[in-house]
Amino acid sequence: MKNADVLPDQVPTILLESKLFHGVDLTAIEIELRESQIQSIEAGQVLLDPKHINTHIYLVLKGELMVCLEPRVVNPLVRLGVGDCVGELSIIDASPPSAYVVSAEQTHMLVISKAVLWRMLALQQVMALNLLHVLTHRIRENNVVLLGSLELQRQYRNKAETDTLTGLHNRAWFEEVFPKQLELCERTGQHASLLMVDIDHFKKVNDQYGHPCGDEALRHIGSLLRRNLRSTDLCARYGGEEMIILMPGTEISQGQLTADRLRESIANTPLHLQDGRQLVLQVSGGLAQWQAGTALTDLIRAADNALYEAKEGGRNQISVSPLQSTIEFN
Repeated sequence: MKNADVLPDQVPTILLESKLFHGVDLTAIEIELRESQIQSIEAGQVLLDPKHINTHIYLVLKGELMVCLEPRVVNPLVRLGVGDCVGELSIIDASPPSAYVVSAEQTHMLVISKAVLWRMLALQQVMALNLLHVLTHRIRENNVVLLGSLELQRQYRNKAETDTLTGLHNRAWFEEVFPKQLELCERTGQHASLLMVDIDHFKKVNDQYGHPCGDEALRHIGSLLRRNLRSTDLCARYGGEEMIILMPGTEISQGQLTADRLRESIANTPLHLQDGRQLVLQVSGGLAQWQAGTALTDLIRAADNALYEAKEGGRNQISVSPLQSTIEFN
């Protein structure tokens, strides 16, 4: 381990004061430390990014790193200083990092390969416990982000961004909040599914029963959606008789179960008209899986195409877009 800006006798002190090496006998892993390197990167240089697999853990010896949603830093999510480490999650699950890591200034780091790290953990069990503490802290940070998502929704509910007819959120709310939620999903490595719902034969409802009844039908559907969705799901009136639902933390298989449950609930809950008649409404839906890097517009297009397939297939059903759809429309 050699670097002109970080003296060799400074490294042990920095390591022992870090969370990862706290209480570790450095003499027991002397060979592994010799195999590790000190790397220096300049201000603004990207260390980790979601497009590349990471195979090392990096511990800051001097300088500062920033965790960001994009390489051009505006407001970093987290700042990492001397003694902090990064890269541990991506080398454990062998997945690309969920965010960018960029140097805030010239930064010197101890770079430990995955193989060397495993040997260190085998030789010093206290280090394995330290790593668990680091990972627990990362998970708690992710939970804070998800709770922040709920708080964000509560704040927006207090604003005049509700569709007065259905009681759902309106288009302006959807256009601002949905992208923010997808950013949170990308930051925390969460899945997400998007559902487009459309009332079947809605024009016939207006023609046969009148537009006031059509308005009642929209209110009825809005009420059923609010009643059957989770508190973490985001729902808005997309336009006309179309509703849009974003389900964070939901894989496509779970999203399909939720979508079918919503469809069945609507079909089994008739609208009671003022003249005593009952109007049975049905909906069709298009479901698409979001993946990191997919634009909201492409995700909506995939769900909308699936909705069209559901309509063409006979209505009162949910059609699922292939995962590739979010790529094909780029």
